[in-house]
This record gives sequence, C-alpha cells and structure tokens, in this order.
Amino acid sequence: MIARRRRRVRPRRAAAAERDQRESAFASILANLVKRVPGARAAALVDRDGETVDYSGGLDPFDVRLAAAHWRLVLDEVGGQRSFRSLRWLCLRAGRASYLVHELPEDYALVLILARAAGFFGWRRALSACAGALAHEAGWDERWAGAQWFPALVTPDDRRRPAFLRIAGHSTPVEIVGTVAGGLARRERAWRVRLDTGAEATLVREPGGMWYSDEPVEPQDSQKHGEKKRR
Repeated sequence: MIARRRRRVRPRRAAAAERDQRESAFASILANLVKRVPGARAAALVDRDGETVDYSGGLDPFDVRLAAAHWRLVLDEVGGQRSFRSLRWLCLRAGRASYLVHELPEDYALVLILARAAGFFGWRRALSACAGALAHEAGWDERWAGAQWFPALVTPDDRRRPAFLRIAGHSTPVEIVGTVAGGLARRERAWRVRLDTGAEATLVREPGGMWYSDEPVEPQDSQKHGEKKRR
C-alpha cells in the first residue's frame, strides 16, 4: 500500500486593513518605502504633535497611528538629552516588531514598522529616496538631507549589470563607464553609467534587487535638482 503524500497547506496572508482616511499624495511615497525596505510592514509620516499625516502598509491603521505617535515622542525625548542633540534617527527592536524613526524637516518624522526578525539593512537609500520625495511633495528645503538617492527602475543584462534605465515610462539604454569599488556594503554592486543624453550617474544594486541612482532620473526631478544646484 502506497501512502499518499499530504499536501502542505500554506497559511493565507491576512488582507490589508481598510484605510480610515483618504489617501494623500504622501501615501504612494510611503508605500514605495515599505516595498523597498526588507521586512517593512508599514510606514507613517507624523507631525510634531504625534498626529499621523498619512501612512501605508498592511497593518491596522490604529496600530500604525499609535506606534507613530509613541516613537515620535521617544525621538523627541532622546534628542532632547545633551549627549544626543545631534540625533537624527533611531533603530529599535521591541517584543513584537522593530522600528526605525527618522527626523524630517519642520518637526515632522518618518516611522517605519518592520517585522521583529527583520535586520536593519537596506533602508538607508530607500529612506533617503522617500525623504527626498516627501520634501519635494511638501515643498520642504531638500538640502537638509545632504547626499540623496533616488529610486531607479533598471533592466539588467545576463550578468546582472545595468542595461536599460526606465525614464518617464521609456527604457533608455545605458553605457557602463566603470565599476564602483568603494563605499559599498556586502553584496552591493555599483556602476558608473552614461545615458544617451551624455549625462552620467551611479547606479547601485542592493542585495534585495532594488536599484538606486545618485542623480534624479525623472524629468521633473531633474529640473528641480538643477535649480537646486544653481542656488
């Protein structure tokens, strides 16, 4: 008699909780952050009073708002201590989740909620891109962020090197000028590339497969970036 192999039943993912407010332009920016950071479950933009401006992710909105208000307060309290006056961000691991809290201009803050076992990696460029997009949308001074990264949609070749860069909905071929060796984390790769316009940029591929550029690749961002450099 041949025993039948039992089928393994995979647990279904819980459906995303219904939103309790209408989406603003910030929601899609936060959603992109959650997508790009390994282990991220939700993100919230919170003001100086702990009120959530908008959020994104699959967690219950009430839980997101509560966590955002609490960790915004913690960031203020820690930053108010003399030895932590230059503090700009916090990474914390609690009993059921991990948290990343980062200051933004005009007393706003960004709170990212991650799975408890998630490692704190792959967030720096994603958060830089998110903060820049939020600043662009809100009209904040973008110079506060210093070095800024921009999300990039790259089609690699069979050697996983950049071959095409998506700009304004179109795939544009790129020419590899050289390989970047320094300033990279483990398993990260970077290339200096030239576009068909003659402009150059550095493209970084992170271990999770996300790509970033050190120059804005969208036309509207490029125009604003140029104005910023001329100031």
